[in-house]
Amino acid sequence: MKTNRFALLLNVLVVCGVLFMSACGTSTPTPTTVAPATAAPATAAPATAAPTVATASVPTVLNMPEQIAGGRPVTITVVGRPPDSQPTLLAAWAAQAARFTKKYPNVTIQGSDYTYTPDSFAALVAGKQVPTLFQVYLTDPGKMIDQGVAADLTSFFQAQKLDTIYNPQILSIVSKDGKIYGIPMNAYAMGLAYNIPMLKAAGYDAPPTTWDQLATMAQKLTNRDAGVAGFSMITDGSAATGWHMTTLAFTFGLKNTDIVQQTNGKYVAGFDNASTLAALSFVKDLRWKYDVLPRENLAWDTNGQALATGKAAMVMMAGDQFTWIRQTYPDAPINDFGFAPLPAGPDGKSVSLVGGNIAMVSAAATPDQIEAAAYYRLWTQFDAGEIQATYDAGKADPTTVVGAPELPLYTGDYQTQTAALQKFYANLPVDNYALFMNGIVSGQVGVSPEPLIAGQEFYGAMGSVVSTLVADQSKDPATELTAAAKTFQTNVLDKLK
Repeated sequence: MKTNRFALLLNVLVVCGVLFMSACGTSTPTPTTVAPATAAPATAAPATAAPTVATASVPTVLNMPEQIAGGRPVTITVVGRPPDSQPTLLAAWAAQAARFTKKYPNVTIQGSDYTYTPDSFAALVAGKQVPTLFQVYLTDPGKMIDQGVAADLTSFFQAQKLDTIYNPQILSIVSKDGKIYGIPMNAYAMGLAYNIPMLKAAGYDAPPTTWDQLATMAQKLTNRDAGVAGFSMITDGSAATGWHMTTLAFTFGLKNTDIVQQTNGKYVAGFDNASTLAALSFVKDLRWKYDVLPRENLAWDTNGQALATGKAAMVMMAGDQFTWIRQTYPDAPINDFGFAPLPAGPDGKSVSLVGGNIAMVSAAATPDQIEAAAYYRLWTQFDAGEIQATYDAGKADPTTVVGAPELPLYTGDYQTQTAALQKFYANLPVDNYALFMNGIVSGQVGVSPEPLIAGQEFYGAMGSVVSTLVADQSKDPATELTAAAKTFQTNVLDKLK
């Protein structure tokens, strides 16, 4: 799925126009980031001059070189330039680029408003038009590494000791054979949002910790006369539905490696198993046995809307969707909403599916371009002055949202300090998300990346099964799952090389 993430605020200048890889600039969420992290665009006040703010409270971990590319003229193409139709964001992006080129006058930055999609990027690769500094979804670094598209950035990480600062689970996604090929920019994780007053009115002091508890609580929380469902998730049959279904299946024991297996050099569908079946059967029970789901099928945005408007007491969603809720429904009682880990499945484990955005540098670039591009991205993300300037710019802008519960990118003292800084500037109720954040940070909640092989198509297959089960009580989960696996094998995996 998609997302936005060190904090939407920091990404405004880091990712500016793409705003969450279009997940957050995309009005119609599509997986692989199947579910965007933010569908509504955010706006940041431009920082037109070099920051002069005090940075004592901002962690300092980056030591920029005196020269880049030995002072030789170098031009890089950087994605993320906002379109002319977003002048405020464009001004902020241009001002940041200007601060960098003032520091390194031999570097020329050419902005690109290209927004990543797997299909369009494949065309860029084929046409040898890959931008020097580009971005991909958290699901795709492995593909870029294996195809030789991404440059090796290990030396920059080691020189700056950033390999010791990043969350190792996140860094492993952009690494292979001991080398690092990407710069994680933001990451989100799935959890359970809930309406605190609704739960308290029903006699509950905390959200459920198991799916069985959720079913029981959701029955009590459902009020058809008031149009309130006890629990909601995406059920419209889209790939986003499959994204949610996969997340739920992970808590029932499904492993990423189960979904598509490699046998004798061939890809084989392996998701027709007991874990997936148990999860699908549970979803069917939510609809027909417990009757706690909304009567209408929900998409990514309407699922979030159900929480924002009080039409659902508990909602499965990505944590960064709170940003979208705050921007799209400014009058929603945001302080009423909490966020917790997803309930545990039969084995007692809670698992969260993660997604996000990764910056990579083209392997086709010259060594000078690779150095300039890598340091530009690291500077925008880690320079203390840039971080502070971004927060201060956002503080003056009413549409900027800070504090959504996201997957920690970093570890140790740096994560602690950046989290404290974010909380200082937050305009979301950060304390309401403590259950989720504590579970993630402590490791009590497992994390799993999105499916790495034919993930979009898999989501589509699972989404179709879910929509069938919630629409027709007579449909058998086992039969539908087996049929979906066979179709997926024939129409997708057998055609992969």
